[in-house]
Amino acid sequence: MDQFEFETENKKKKKLRKEPLYIILSILCLIIGGGVGFYFGISKNNQDKDNLSIYDLISESINTYFFDTLDSEYSFEERMLQGMVAGLGDRYSSYLTTDQADDLTNSINGSFEGIGVSFLTLPLGGLVQEVFTGSPANQAGVLAGDLITHVQGTSIAGYDSTRVKSMIIGEKDTEVSIQVLRDGKKKTFEMKRRSVESSVGYEIREKNKQKIGYLRITTFGDTTTALVGEALENFESQGIQNICIDLRGNGGGYITAVNGLLDYFIPEGQLMFKIQYKDNKNKEYLASDVKKYSFEQGYILVDGDTASASEVMATSLNELLNYKVIGEKTYGKGVVQTQIPLTNSSTLKLTTSRWLTPKGNWINEKGIEPDYQVKNISITDFGIFEALKTTYHYDQVSNEIANMQKILKLLGYPIDRTDGYFSQKTQGALKKFEKKYGLTVNGIYDKNDLLTLTSALSYHIHHKTPDYQYQKVVNLLK
Repeated sequence: MDQFEFETENKKKKKLRKEPLYIILSILCLIIGGGVGFYFGISKNNQDKDNLSIYDLISESINTYFFDTLDSEYSFEERMLQGMVAGLGDRYSSYLTTDQADDLTNSINGSFEGIGVSFLTLPLGGLVQEVFTGSPANQAGVLAGDLITHVQGTSIAGYDSTRVKSMIIGEKDTEVSIQVLRDGKKKTFEMKRRSVESSVGYEIREKNKQKIGYLRITTFGDTTTALVGEALENFESQGIQNICIDLRGNGGGYITAVNGLLDYFIPEGQLMFKIQYKDNKNKEYLASDVKKYSFEQGYILVDGDTASASEVMATSLNELLNYKVIGEKTYGKGVVQTQIPLTNSSTLKLTTSRWLTPKGNWINEKGIEPDYQVKNISITDFGIFEALKTTYHYDQVSNEIANMQKILKLLGYPIDRTDGYFSQKTQGALKKFEKKYGLTVNGIYDKNDLLTLTSALSYHIHHKTPDYQYQKVVNLLK
């Protein structure tokens, strides 16, 4: 049953029989509520339909009478299929168009043609979260914390992540230009797109005369196991005895990948994790006889976005090898999906099983509680995900003002309160900020102030604020 994976693609394109697909389409129609009442009217006046199932009747009614008035990017059939799967009430199951399935697969594998950045979409642009080593963006000088405001000269304010990504990703060796705001200053970068591998990064760090093998895993894709093997081989060749595995922001990937990674660490024959299927034909994943890598001390960094396969790896290393988990409680995704190819080149992503830790624990909706709870300052702590709908000035009160006060305080400006009341001292601090960054100095909080504040905040967090979670690793090594 290895084809059932955490967020995966079934590699064998099996053609479905017409009968099951017809049943699927019919059941889908049952979920679309508007057709039911009309069906009863038809059935009472058409005795020829008495032998049809309710699914067939609803399907026929919709196909015959439904008048589609929606201006949607998805076809009528695609919307029907999406609605059917949504009717399961399972947030992890979905119907994917061909393009959506391809995007998911590329995301899991961490390989694409682009510039090599991950970003967080904000109302005013794309906030660069990570720049991958050796990528075009890395070589051009793009930094984590840069706020992308324009791509190819076009403002991306208000664009969603899919639209921004489509503008940045493109054919190999084609050129792309991005404009960023870095700590309030505009910078433009010209780059050539090329193949980027982003799933694994590693380096040897040294602190307090202690060497640490730092291993960053962003996803569990097709090549992740081999790349991690190269990293571990490098650590071994240089006598590294301490390892820090960074799984922050890693939303999961393939079962085969996490199985291969754990196999590098867990002694042969030990249970690494278990998968439970609907038919009770459970599968235990045992460590094989591949080459093992051992370390005197092991640490795992996690956060609220560490999920699924990442949680499998963290719990297995924690329960079996006593690797210490550091950071914030993880997402808590204890179920497994598979991607089932359909005859129209689309894909059904369906929850098919759940996974258990070596000790039989199910962390679904619970997450992993770290051995050491450590919180980093995050851009998400400052409520910048909504655009300003108006301007604010002295003697007003709002949540937007409170967020502005918190940012100014973190940046070191004299703030007397952070409760959302626009005090005189708040006005004075805002004026000092406006003057420093060349804005209109009027003490009125507007969208230009928010844009520059966001840029300054991001730069501060990425380049001036310590990584307290990694710092905990260093402290434990003392």
